[in-house]
Amino acid sequence: MKTLASLVADPLFALSPLTLLAAVALAGGLYLFVRGFRLLARKRMIINTPSSKIRSASLGLVEVNGLATGPNSIPAPITGGQCFLYRTTAWQRSDNSKSEWKKVAEETLHVPFFVDDSTGQLLVEPMGAELDLHCDFNQIFSDTILSPHATPPVLRFLARHHIEPSSRIRIEECSIQPKMPLFVMGTLAENPGVEVRPLPVPAATHGLNGPPAPSAPPPEVVRLSEPAATASAGDMTQQAKIAAALNRAGITSPAAWKAAGVPYQEPDGLPRLEEVAINRPAEPATSPFHLHPPVVLMKGCNNETFLISWRSQREVVGAMSWRSTGMIWGGAGVTLLGLYILLLQFQLL
Repeated sequence: MKTLASLVADPLFALSPLTLLAAVALAGGLYLFVRGFRLLARKRMIINTPSSKIRSASLGLVEVNGLATGPNSIPAPITGGQCFLYRTTAWQRSDNSKSEWKKVAEETLHVPFFVDDSTGQLLVEPMGAELDLHCDFNQIFSDTILSPHATPPVLRFLARHHIEPSSRIRIEECSIQPKMPLFVMGTLAENPGVEVRPLPVPAATHGLNGPPAPSAPPPEVVRLSEPAATASAGDMTQQAKIAAALNRAGITSPAAWKAAGVPYQEPDGLPRLEEVAINRPAEPATSPFHLHPPVVLMKGCNNETFLISWRSQREVVGAMSWRSTGMIWGGAGVTLLGLYILLLQFQLL
């Protein structure tokens, strides 16, 4: 019987396809086994974290359920539907395979939005979240007669990512639309400065088969609620303008103010420019959203768990249960098979 050192040193044995396959199976099985237990621990954490009403939610790791809402939205590039977040992905089929698809581009943009559960609203900053999104569009385009041709939105998306249209392109688009039910698990923390900004933020915008794509032009932002009107210099009365000019010039003589036709005011008691604009419209509370909330639901520093899903908690937990069970038992089986083959190859059995 050969020793283990002599078998490893044998080049023919080292290049044996069966040995390489067994080593790959052993490594892959261990990876699946570990990932399965991590997923199982995550599932238990979701189960053990009670769902909170927004009004009574406390700082820390929380789970909330509600409808997506917000004052601003952006259009999805393919469907054109208004949403708070979208992820558009393009795949190209390999020329050497009829079933293998390669991801060639992915684009994700979002604006902060709120979750409303009828007890209150909670601002969500989705940066860094694990997204489980509803698929709004999934289509294969080609230049054959039996398949649809690429539409102008698809062509613009591919051009933005330096992708040449081919006869086999698959486009998938997922989004978070207004009034969509959401399950969100993340860290409720004091607001570090997140505002309800109108401009979208890219989370992943690049082409995978070429140089980085240029930044996509900002989509047109649609305001779902009008902001309060602000004052401008044109709203000021003529007297207010003269009074402000005299004050800036340091003219404190009451006679000079009287000659200008403006009632004299003490410098210390002179109102600010925006306060003397008597024609400035009042700021009506037209927006139902708190644009600068004190807390925000986001990815935490100590606990990075942050999940946004269009499915309920029960459905999320059920999917994790099946996946973790399959990974644990499947990984264990593949690991044992790879180990058994390696032991046979090493003549240790």
